[in-house]
Amino acid sequence: MITRNSLHAILVLLAGLCAGYLLSRGATTLQERWLTEIPESYSKLEIPDASLANLSVLYTHHKDQLREVLEQGSALVRETALQTRGPEQQKELAILRVKDYYNQFYLNYFNWLDTGDGRSAVQYKLALGQLRATLDYTMENQGEDPLIAPVKHENIEYFTRIVEQSGRSIRWSRVMVVVMLFLLLMGIPRLIRGIGYRRFAACLYFDAIFRPHHISDLNGWYSTRRMAAAFLGLYLFSWVVFASFVSWRIPLIAGTLGLLPVALYTLFSRSSGNTGNHGAQLLSFMAPKMLLLIPVLGIVAQRGPGFFWFRLWEPDAYRMIFLALMGMLIFHRFRIYVILIRKWTHRSRLASLALLVLAISIQLLVAGILILSFGPEEILSTLNRELLLLPDTLILPPFFLSY
Repeated sequence: MITRNSLHAILVLLAGLCAGYLLSRGATTLQERWLTEIPESYSKLEIPDASLANLSVLYTHHKDQLREVLEQGSALVRETALQTRGPEQQKELAILRVKDYYNQFYLNYFNWLDTGDGRSAVQYKLALGQLRATLDYTMENQGEDPLIAPVKHENIEYFTRIVEQSGRSIRWSRVMVVVMLFLLLMGIPRLIRGIGYRRFAACLYFDAIFRPHHISDLNGWYSTRRMAAAFLGLYLFSWVVFASFVSWRIPLIAGTLGLLPVALYTLFSRSSGNTGNHGAQLLSFMAPKMLLLIPVLGIVAQRGPGFFWFRLWEPDAYRMIFLALMGMLIFHRFRIYVILIRKWTHRSRLASLALLVLAISIQLLVAGILILSFGPEEILSTLNRELLLLPDTLILPPFFLSY
C-alpha cells in the first residue's frame, strides 16, 4: 500500500521530471539559435575561437571525415612551406602551422571525448605540445603587426590549460564519487553499530535523502560535526574540480551562493530554540546537495569537465535525460528541505515552505546584487573566459569584439 508520504514523493519526482523535460526543450531551442551564428568552417588563415560550443560544432561537422580533414591541413602546410619565399609568405606559413596543430589538437580531443578512442587521446596530447611551442614562438616573433590577436591567444591558453587539467579533474572526481557513495552505503540502517543510543553520522546522511520523516531532534548521532565539515569541504572542492583547477572565482562565487540557503536553514533552526546538535542540522541540509553532486561528478569522472559540457551541447537525448534527472533530484531536494525545516524548527508545513522560499529569495537577491555591482557583461565575460563555454561573439561586450 502506498502511503501518503510516498505518494507525495512520487508526485514531486513527476513534477521534477516534467520541469526537466521542459527545460531540455527550451535549452534545445536556445542552443539552435546560438549555434546558427557559429560558422561550420573557417578559411585557411583563420583560427577558430577557443570555446567548447564553437569547437564542438566544428568537430560535429567534420567528425565523419576526421582523418581526411587533418591530412588536408598537414598537406597544405607542407605545400606552403615548399613555396615560401618572402616575409609575407613566412607569416602565412606561421599562421598555417598554428592552425594545423590547433585543428589536430581540438579535433582529436573532441573525438576522444565523443568516442573514448585511445589513439585520439595520444594524438591530441602530442598536438597540444606542438601547438604550445609553435604558438609561443609565433607570438614572440610576430612584431608590431600581430598575426594572432592577444585575446584569441589568451583564450587558446585557457582552453589548453583546461584540457591539460582534465587528468586531475578525472582522478579527483572519481575519488569524491567513491567517498560520497561509500558514506551513503555506510548510512544504511543497522549496517554500522551505534555507540549507546547514538548512530553513526552517515545514517543521518542516508535518512536525510531517503527517509527524512525518520529524522527527529530526539535522535542521537556521533561524528556529525566532523562529517558536516567534510561535506562542506567536498562541496567546495567539487566546484574546483568542475572548473578544471584553472579558476578560483567560479568555486568561490558558485560555492558560496550554493551554501547560503543551507546556512540560513541552520541559523533558523538554532533561533527556533532547538538546542540539539547543530552539526547534525548542517549535515542533514547538506545531504541533498551531495546527492546532486554524484551524477555530475560521475560524468566528469569519465573524461573530465569537457566531456560533461560536450554531452550537453551536442546530443539531444543525452541532454534531455540528464536535465530530467536533475529536475527530479532538485524537486526532491526541495521536498526534503521542507520536511527537514519542519523537523528541526517545529514549524507547520506551510511555514516551512515559506522559509524555503525565503532562503531561495535571499540567495537570488545576493546573486542579483553581485550582478548589479559588477555588471552582467563583466560577470559573464569573466566566467566565460575561464570556462570558455560560449564563443566570444555571443558573450563578450562590443569593445572586446572590436579589439
